[in-house]
Amino acid sequence: MNRRKLLTLLGVSPAFLTAAPAGAQPAEKAGSVAPANSTGLLTAMNPAIAGKLAERFPLQPRLNALDGKTIYLIDIQWGGPDAAYSVWEEVQAWFAQNMPSVKTVLRRTTGNMFTDDPGMRKEMIDRKVDAAIVGIAG
Repeated sequence: MNRRKLLTLLGVSPAFLTAAPAGAQPAEKAGSVAPANSTGLLTAMNPAIAGKLAERFPLQPRLNALDGKTIYLIDIQWGGPDAAYSVWEEVQAWFAQNMPSVKTVLRRTTGNMFTDDPGMRKEMIDRKVDAAIVGIAG
């Protein structure tokens, strides 16, 4: 197989594998001062988060059946407030047509996909919701 095609399939641009970076500046003139780090080593930062892990909770046991249960369909707004909300509406319509005894409640989280929504959790606890499907719906 052609090396260029192989690299393309792997998602690697052949330009990244050349000896000089693409768009590199021309070499300095002779007699110029070397940079402070002339050993050829690179300094790397560790992106790992140095902190304790979040408290873990076990998953709830699976429901034996969905008949007569209340399910929250929760859109976390990945991609914006209108990015595929219709998918959740389709899921809700499917339950209405195929499992009419299941009550579905369609909700959006407040904020964005990275923020917690304690109000939503409180609402679900207060209403004794049986299950939730949480996702991006797209």
